[in-house]
Amino acid sequence: MKCLDVYLHVCEDLDRRLGTRRCREIRRHLEACPDCRAYLESLKSTVAVFRALPPPRLSRAAHERMLVALRSSGCLPPPHGRGTRARASGRRRSRGGTR
Repeated sequence: MKCLDVYLHVCEDLDRRLGTRRCREIRRHLEACPDCRAYLESLKSTVAVFRALPPPRLSRAAHERMLVALRSSGCLPPPHGRGTRARASGRRRSRGGTR
């Protein structure tokens, strides 16, 4: 494994303690490469800093825009209760309200 391979894949495995072949290869490389060890420690420090920060505060509109973007990209499933049933019950309510 080369340093470039470590740079490309170490983030994928940063929070995992997996025994995959790639993880084993990265660990072996880190044992022999002080530059990659320093890179990994820098990444861990950066992650620790961000985890210590309070979560960002978003306006309701920004939060909704973010959810729409995540759902449209496939990163999040559709919201619960927003299927055919919810639409049908919404229609019933609107019809009932006009009578």
